[in-house]
Amino acid sequence: MSQEIDDIILFGKNAKRILEDITFKTVIDSIKEDVFHDWQTTSPSQEKEREKLYSLLKAIDLLEEKMWAVSDNAHVLKINSDKIKSRK
Repeated sequence: MSQEIDDIILFGKNAKRILEDITFKTVIDSIKEDVFHDWQTTSPSQEKEREKLYSLLKAIDLLEEKMWAVSDNAHVLKINSDKIKSRK
């Protein structure tokens, strides 16, 4: 494998390790709960605050989705790279 492929695979493994880390999971879940609670306790007339909190929740989701995508892409790259190596 080339160094670039190895780096991408390592990057993906690190993303997965972070996502599965109990401390990271706990902190992310706590942040989501706090933001959701803040959102629930705003009145419908507080549109700007509600929009800000909703956007924050979506940003956290996007962060997690991107990290899972990095992890999954690296996993697929590793599988394909291993297949190519085994054919040689």
